[in-house]
Amino acid sequence: MKNFNELKVSFFESVKNTMPLYSIEICDLFNSIRAGRWKKEVDSCRMDLNKKRELPCFTPSGVYKERNSKSLIIYSGIICLDIDNLDHPEELKRVCKSISWVWVVFISPSGRGLKIFIQTDSPLEKFKETEAEIAISFYEITGYMRDDRAKDLARLQYVSFDQELYENLHPEIFEKRSR
Repeated sequence: MKNFNELKVSFFESVKNTMPLYSIEICDLFNSIRAGRWKKEVDSCRMDLNKKRELPCFTPSGVYKERNSKSLIIYSGIICLDIDNLDHPEELKRVCKSISWVWVVFISPSGRGLKIFIQTDSPLEKFKETEAEIAISFYEITGYMRDDRAKDLARLQYVSFDQELYENLHPEIFEKRSR
């Protein structure tokens, strides 16, 4: 079984870049988000959303040679749901804490959304099916649907700042259901 805490992801200077700066353990990245590594940049972004494109970002699905689905080097099995336009993201974050297969949740750079990370046993070739099944399961539990544009394999996620980043230390691995 994978040790998800040691999985690496590609880290990019900004959404404008297609070549990663380096790879980083995803838990180190989460710890940096919690500790405020990008607090100044995120605070600025929350005042002016146009600055979001300047934030560093990463690929939760794994390590890439270049940012496109064909250049994946190491697949993580991690899926990220992006929930936007929330008036009270803390309320949905509280609900997420009760979902046994939710691993990490943090407030997005806008301050009005959530990034929700799930560990899966899904093989790469089942990524799209598993991501869709997770999105449907999440909707059935919470009533919130993920951003439909943020679901592809090489999708970037921006760093953020959230001192109250939630991490489930013993999440259930989301297993694709047979249909």
